[in-house]
This record gives sequence, C-alpha cells and structure tokens, in this order.
Amino acid sequence: MVQVATEFWVFSAAMINAEAGLHPVPADPRELDASLRAADLCWRRFPYLAERYGERGERFTRSDTAWLATLIRLDPPVVTGQVCWLRVFLATRGIPSIILQTQLDILSDELDAAVPTDHALHGKLRQAADELRDARQVHIPQPQVAALSDAFDAATEASWRARLPHTELLLASAVVDEIDGSPGAVATLGGWLTNRQRFQAGWIAAVDATLSQARAEAGAHTQRVQT
Repeated sequence: MVQVATEFWVFSAAMINAEAGLHPVPADPRELDASLRAADLCWRRFPYLAERYGERGERFTRSDTAWLATLIRLDPPVVTGQVCWLRVFLATRGIPSIILQTQLDILSDELDAAVPTDHALHGKLRQAADELRDARQVHIPQPQVAALSDAFDAATEASWRARLPHTELLLASAVVDEIDGSPGAVATLGGWLTNRQRFQAGWIAAVDATLSQARAEAGAHTQRVQT
C-alpha cells in the first residue's frame, strides 16, 4: 500500500494522468519537470514499453515517476518499502524491476541537475536503485548476465534487437523478480514476447532459451552461495 507524507505535496498525479488517482507528485516545478524528463528518458531506453503499453503506458510512466520523486523526503526504510511494493506491482504486470531500477537512477540524476542543493535527498532514490540491482545480482551475477546477452545476440536478428533492445536483461530480471516474490512475472513478460502472432520462430526460440538459461544460472548461483 502506498504511504505518503502528505504535508509536503499538494498536487496529485491526476494532473499528469487522469487515470493515476490522487497520489502526490512534487509541488516544486523543478522537481516535477525533472520527474517528467526522467520518465521520458526511461521510456525511450526501453522501447518494449511503447510496443506493449502504448500511450496509456507512457502516461503511467510519467505519473509513477513523479510519485517516486516525492519519496525523497521520507525515511530511507520507508523509501525501500515503497519501492519494493512498486517492484512487485509492476513485475507481475510485465514490467521487470530492471526498468524500475533504471527509472530511479535516471530520476536521481535529473533531480540532482534540477535541484543540486538536495543531492543528499536524491541519494535515497539511488540507494533504492542500488538495492534493486544488488537483489538481482544475488541470483544472477553480472558475468552471467553478460553471457546471456552474448547468447541472445547470437541467436536473434539485428533488426529485432534494434526494435526491442535489452530484451535479455528484461527476461533475466523477470526470473529474479519471480524468485523474490513477484508471482507470474516470467509468464507475464515471456508470454507477450513469445506470441506467435507478433514474433517469428527464431525470436521466440531465443526468448525461451534465455529464460531457461536465466533460471539455470539463478539456481546454480543460489546453490553455490548456500554451500
């Protein structure tokens, strides 16, 4: 459940996205503009979002990012709790946590540029992004992610990789999200990416292989850590 410190904000997300409800967004125009810039940058970083969710998804990306900016004035444990809640909410709907991590990284940078005197506050968002990154690497360390990327690149056509860049990272993230408590994260993402009416056989085979390898890597790494 979203918790907010309402004394800091008087503007609601409905100003940005009529469907987003009344959760707060920054009243400071510098913070709000930085939030919208960050949302647009994250949206462009992952074309998958536009392909799957269209204009409605873009509106929610903007309102969600603006809400994330309001977390800077909450205590770090509360920030962590709110981000974890959003991680599960999004991952079960086909948006792996690597997108949320990227969103937080970009947002903290944009807020720093807009309001440099509040760098320490923005650091709470960086910390939350780092926690998401660390949680993923507990299960699939970076060398294994790089190997997944190499294998995916070798198995897919350049035109499809250009259309949907970072697909293998999304798949690995979904595997970890499901392990960490987001039920259906893999099926929700993988089902869309293997739709035979949308994708050709070679792409679908590469997606399935990447998911299998990500699961194997996560299981093997967990076993190594436990022993």
